[in-house]
Amino acid sequence: MTGFRSVVPTLVIGLVIGLPAEGAAAPQDFTVAEQSSFRPITEAMLGNPDPADWLMWRGGYEGWGYSGLDQISRENVDDLRLIWTFQFAPGKPGSRGMQGEPLVYDGIMYVRHHNERYTAHDATTGDVIWEYDRPLPEEMMGWDVATRADWGVTPHRGRGMALYADKLIGHSTDGMIFALDMRTGVLLWENQMTDLAGQQPSGAPLVFDGRVFMGYDCHADSSLGPCHFSAYDSETGQLQWRWFTSPTRDDPMHSTWGAEPQVFPLETRRNMSAWMTPSIDTERGLLIFGIGSSAPQQPELAGTDGQWPDRLYQGSTVALDYRTGELVWWAQHHTDMWNNDSVFDRILVDSPVDPDPPGALGVNPDVVPGEERDLVVGSFSKDGIFYAYDRSDGTFIYARPTGYQNVIDSYDGRTGAYRTNPEALMTGDLDRETTVCNDSRTVPQGAYSPLTNAYYIGAWNGPCSVIRARSAPARLEDGYNTRNMGRTANPAPNLGQPEAISVATGQTLWRLERDAPLYGMLTTGGGLLFAADTNRRFYAMDQWTGEVLWQTILNGVSDMAPISFAVDGQQYVAVISPGGSTGSSGHVRQLGARSPIGPQGVGHTMFVFALPEG
Repeated sequence: MTGFRSVVPTLVIGLVIGLPAEGAAAPQDFTVAEQSSFRPITEAMLGNPDPADWLMWRGGYEGWGYSGLDQISRENVDDLRLIWTFQFAPGKPGSRGMQGEPLVYDGIMYVRHHNERYTAHDATTGDVIWEYDRPLPEEMMGWDVATRADWGVTPHRGRGMALYADKLIGHSTDGMIFALDMRTGVLLWENQMTDLAGQQPSGAPLVFDGRVFMGYDCHADSSLGPCHFSAYDSETGQLQWRWFTSPTRDDPMHSTWGAEPQVFPLETRRNMSAWMTPSIDTERGLLIFGIGSSAPQQPELAGTDGQWPDRLYQGSTVALDYRTGELVWWAQHHTDMWNNDSVFDRILVDSPVDPDPPGALGVNPDVVPGEERDLVVGSFSKDGIFYAYDRSDGTFIYARPTGYQNVIDSYDGRTGAYRTNPEALMTGDLDRETTVCNDSRTVPQGAYSPLTNAYYIGAWNGPCSVIRARSAPARLEDGYNTRNMGRTANPAPNLGQPEAISVATGQTLWRLERDAPLYGMLTTGGGLLFAADTNRRFYAMDQWTGEVLWQTILNGVSDMAPISFAVDGQQYVAVISPGGSTGSSGHVRQLGARSPIGPQGVGHTMFVFALPEG
């Protein structure tokens, strides 16, 4: 069903927001007429983006988080200065904060707020060109999507948007996909995606070949149907195909959910969310993304034994044909009984491989040293394990730990089959407490640099959880069917443990031991790694050594990755603070900070930096 709302954006003329730093350009007036030279964004632009622009989540289909701009370099980064700031409105009560990247095209910055608001800004000053406030339907008020409690709906986090042709494509708390005119903010079309029964769009949409790809956050306690990943027409928002994240009855992997009759048939499986943005292998036409945990978590309560593969496609990387949604290959990394959420960055890299990773959990013995492979790599889950797979067919290459974890003992090098640590197994025994250490990363993204062929991760050693079953047998209304009994100290000596990992070998190029973990990351052609930590610091670091070359202090914890762009030959770096993750506020508390930093009701700020002109 397609409907249209009479929602008129505000066109802002000469509005000054924020306090530009000394030397910033004077505010300008903007009119629609001044954008008459607008060039629609083409498939070619998305496939080979101009480094001056930041057109999509993580900057490109490969998910690198890399900008080729090199004006800001290791030699001059110490001269970096604040150019402008922009203060966003505080979130509504219960709002989960901002966690998306701004996008930039042809000198205009587009931002998704956490109040169902979208704005367009002059990227050199922050001046607002237009804003669009999306209303929630009245029938949603008084009903909470996650819990179905009668206390009202608050806008969900939302992790970004997409740009294509003349459209900004977004999604909303009420389960709609919609398009705005990039020049004016006028609503062009909208279409219903979900019925709001515990399913919400989450990751930034991604557009390829005229299709919009979207995963969903499906709640363990309230979803009334199976979770899915979907494709929509970019011109109308109409559904093109839908792939369910757990196997349908005609899928041979349906049997991984137990012997017949099914203990948990498709319509009753919970969670299985694909809630982050996919990467796209444009040559093979593959959508590559990860899937989170299932409910119930314990294998015995789901009628399975926990052995590989178990309750597919939880804890897996999957590759779909983007045209049809058909499954091409899968690789399961764990049976996710710990809410490990294997949904984070899948980075696509072409590299020679000669794996020799420290503390290897598994290495494929059939890999020919030095052979070129088309890889998907990254730290996929909260346990921080770094993986490399061949993205053509899902062949396991190697896996190694980053932060401390106790959930996976090893992987079979040839099959990729996992062996779970028996001490971390969760059961239905109401008297058994299980200590699980898997808090080594969360949403903030790692990054890859082609200059070093290295993956950068802000890994940490978070506290371990003590978990016990909530009830036996499992009931649908119990969701995860587990209770967190408390926290215990991680045995690792330091909290923050960022490192650079060679993609070719899996070896550590450098590692830092620090009190405050680093969060979202950006690499640049100037040899720099930009990242913020949980102590409000924002850094520029040397990609080869990890040396801090520049730093400043933000107004809060940023767990969003920075971006870089250029206008009229001037390179800028932008970051939003504070962030929207509960993990960031938790680490602040670990550091003993007493400032009220957290995701609830926070007013976020955009910070934009550049070198002095001239």
